[in-house]
Amino acid sequence: MQHWILNWPVRYAHTPEKHAKKAMDELRLQLFQAEQRVLDAQMQVDYYRARLAFFENVARLGIERVSDQRNGSRENSPQALPTGPNKLTALQ
Repeated sequence: MQHWILNWPVRYAHTPEKHAKKAMDELRLQLFQAEQRVLDAQMQVDYYRARLAFFENVARLGIERVSDQRNGSRENSPQALPTGPNKLTALQ
């Protein structure tokens, strides 16, 4: 029993190496979370830019022309999204 008690501090002591490993794990998690916040912010920026561009076009050209342009680009797009279960399973 004394042998175990004497070896306990050696096994479980907070050495600089153990402290660094724990800190690295925590910092990796914080880095991941920060990167995720940056990606979320970039998505928000893209969303608001698209909305702003849409409203600028509506204010400049009018809703009818913007609507016609958007509908025309959908018809001319080569990769229209398939609808219905049969077409979706065919893509797999």
